[in-house]
Amino acid sequence: MIDNSHKKEWISLLRVIATIAVVILHVASPILNQYNDIMISYWHIGNVYDSMVRCSVPLFFMVSGVLLLNKDYELLVFLKKRIIRIIPPLFFWSFIYTIYYVFVNYQELKDISWLYLVKEFIFKVLFEGAHFHLWFVYSILGLYLFVPILRKWVKSSTDNEILYFLILWFITLVSQINLLKPYIPQIDLINFSGYIGYFVLGYYLNRLDFKSKVFPLLLYILGFVVTFLGTYYLTSKKGIFVASFYKYLSPNVLIASIGVFLLVKNLSIRNLWLKRVITMIDNNSFGIYFSHVLFIYMFNYFGLNWSYIHPIVGIPLITILVLVMSNMIISILKKNRYTRIISG
Repeated sequence: MIDNSHKKEWISLLRVIATIAVVILHVASPILNQYNDIMISYWHIGNVYDSMVRCSVPLFFMVSGVLLLNKDYELLVFLKKRIIRIIPPLFFWSFIYTIYYVFVNYQELKDISWLYLVKEFIFKVLFEGAHFHLWFVYSILGLYLFVPILRKWVKSSTDNEILYFLILWFITLVSQINLLKPYIPQIDLINFSGYIGYFVLGYYLNRLDFKSKVFPLLLYILGFVVTFLGTYYLTSKKGIFVASFYKYLSPNVLIASIGVFLLVKNLSIRNLWLKRVITMIDNNSFGIYFSHVLFIYMFNYFGLNWSYIHPIVGIPLITILVLVMSNMIISILKKNRYTRIISG
């Protein structure tokens, strides 16, 4: 029998790890595009940090699969709850990032009418996303629309049938590797591709009674090493940063994500202070995702970025500062009943 309190604990920890990982990713990522402009040792450090945390977004999808595919929902109630959870903060933070964009690019935009900017804002919110990291919100919203149908399918399927789906999904990921394309039959498996596989994978792995901690750790290390070495090899070969191994749907990132998921699933947190920190970040994780890039920009404006000190220290230091500020602003917004809905 599953201990529900333990399940809630490891799910919270997994979401916190994903939240911290995505902040590290965005703090470290500017280093990678400077392959020819900075010390190679600095670039390697950025590659190490980024390769370590590529599992961030997949973990968010997998957690959603665990939480949403295990419950019964009335269709309209589910959709209403999810839309209210996502749309208000999406519009609010899109507006904030648009204001930031106008502020930073004022000289280029000063002769453009406000009507044009409003139209651009509406267009970006509806079709593109007002900022680069908000793509995830649109993806998760799209997946939510499939959850009521997907839930009925997984509930009526055997573990072997779900595994069969996941194998087909994995084949679609492998088939996208450029080096392997000439050797793979061109069978159209588009219906099994995309982030929906992570949803189903989270549900499937949650059902496994898997106790080993060594095997998941080895999986994570394997995924990390392949990501790091593959990125370095392609980048050094072409002379510019190549992100092929960084893709969230690459097999190496998938393997690392499975490793982290299974490892955390068997962890128990006993330290009360650490439990409080995990609960606090977990409660604000969605808002932190929305807001963290803004604080990275703000710190960068004042010269506080990965290069402030040696990046091996600078990256985690800026990550902590961003997490503290993001968590603080989201906590403040949540205290007011009028701003709670837009906080995230």
